[in-house]
Amino acid sequence: MIFEGFPLNIGWELTLACNLRCSHCASSAGLPRPNELTTKEALKLCDQFPNLLVQQVDFTGGEPLLRKDWMDIALHLHDLGIIATLLTNGLVLDCDIVSLLKEAGISNIGMSLDGLEQTHDHIRKCKGSFKSVIRDIKILQKANLPFIIITTVNALNVHELPAILQLLRSLKVRCWRIQPMIPTGRVKNFEELGIDANWIMELVSFIQYWKPKAKENETRIICGDGLHYIDENLVNKPWRGCPAGIITCGIKSDGKVIGCLTMPDELVEGDLRKNDLWDIWYHPDSFAYTRRFSPDQLGSNCNSCSKAKECLGGCSICSYAVEGRFHNNPYCFYRNSQTTHLATGNGVL
Repeated sequence: MIFEGFPLNIGWELTLACNLRCSHCASSAGLPRPNELTTKEALKLCDQFPNLLVQQVDFTGGEPLLRKDWMDIALHLHDLGIIATLLTNGLVLDCDIVSLLKEAGISNIGMSLDGLEQTHDHIRKCKGSFKSVIRDIKILQKANLPFIIITTVNALNVHELPAILQLLRSLKVRCWRIQPMIPTGRVKNFEELGIDANWIMELVSFIQYWKPKAKENETRIICGDGLHYIDENLVNKPWRGCPAGIITCGIKSDGKVIGCLTMPDELVEGDLRKNDLWDIWYHPDSFAYTRRFSPDQLGSNCNSCSKAKECLGGCSICSYAVEGRFHNNPYCFYRNSQTTHLATGNGVL
């Protein structure tokens, strides 16, 4: 089969270095990878994007702002006409950094908020990190730089979702992305965060109840991958499964190409120090788990589901991390959404 799609959106891990050691980090970030791409290599990589019709690059980490040449890379993408966004934990943000972000053409900032103060600081292993996020929200608003708050839902913070929503509304935050925790990376060392059916159902109830109530002048709830079927307004535009190798891919800081940056190293598709991105993207064996999907690959968790041919068995890394295989997501939010009614115990704002 000849694949003819393009990587319209690329997640680029600028560095694995991080100033935090978050419990739920799927990348186990902390120290930089050995032999991360040089500035020259990174800029050369940018030059490969236009031929592949790359529309947007999302800078991640680690903490991308710890890479000293992040602005050089962002400016080069801007010159190429490619949108760049950046995901940060917010610790190093200040007015000067925000000015540089705007100067570099960064179009949107994603910033993590993983609970109310005690919970957020506990998950992030850094007292005061919650206050930093609140401060940064005000800095970004004053600078008129668009941003989105991202909450990775887990067993510790799922009960706080109504209170988080109330907080974000009070701060006049316009966009809030909710995404389920991926059971891989450092989270394996923290059983307290673990996925189970009870909090999955609580998350489903929260989204079903509160998302339709959002108004234009309030905080809009955006569902992360795999949660879209919960929103009844999207039944005609369902999630079409893992986009890895279809319209997106990840680039690790050492130049390895992978479907998604949360995936382990054994799923790497190629090395940019050995081959161009074009050759890796269009190699006939690349991204076989999505490009060569057929219904007979569905596992027992998914093969009887009416949505399986649309979602391809759910989040690839969630399935792989728990089941050791693709197309068999054990934590399907659609299944739970079918058995969960509008909840009354999720708090009233």
